[in-house]
Amino acid sequence: MVVETGSLGVNMSLDILVRRFPETGAVEPAEREHHVPAPLAAVFGRMAGRTLAEGFLRLHTPASAHESYALCARLIGGLEGRFFPFAFDWSGRELLFDVRDPEARPRYVIMVDPEEGEHYTTDLGLDDFWVVVADEDEDALAFDYFDEWRKANPGAGPVGFDQVVGYKVPLSLGGADDVANLELTGRQVYVELCAQIALQLRES
Repeated sequence: MVVETGSLGVNMSLDILVRRFPETGAVEPAEREHHVPAPLAAVFGRMAGRTLAEGFLRLHTPASAHESYALCARLIGGLEGRFFPFAFDWSGRELLFDVRDPEARPRYVIMVDPEEGEHYTTDLGLDDFWVVVADEDEDALAFDYFDEWRKANPGAGPVGFDQVVGYKVPLSLGGADDVANLELTGRQVYVELCAQIALQLRES
């Protein structure tokens, strides 16, 4: 995934994202929250707890980010101290940013997929990543698939901050990758189950 956008800055790139996927809900961070790494302070300051496009994308609160950090660290060796979650998508995939010293290396976004127990590198900085997510041609987080599921399940309503659209039968256990095998479910229970299955399969 490569894009030529230059450095737009966090506010401009988030403006592009929100124009494409408007804010449709929010949970307010607690008054006394966890610390977030300095490179992500602007994102959390503006967008913490926000839901975009009826649940297509959710921006973490500091508390939910720390919960996801623990899960991602279990799945991906060497992640601790290097990457930190800032958002998660409709299917429960976690988005993390390199929070190490920017002078030492280029920093980029990675995606951790609990269902697969794997992570993927985007080769994009944070600002460029928002622009790519907003690009209809890229469809980086499978908005079209999310939209297909919503149209097939009009009674499901918006995906809540504590929910995901997950597989009824996980792909790793032979489930089909189609809309009929998707359901709205609790996020924490689903991602924990996915992590357990992924770790068990890795050890077998």
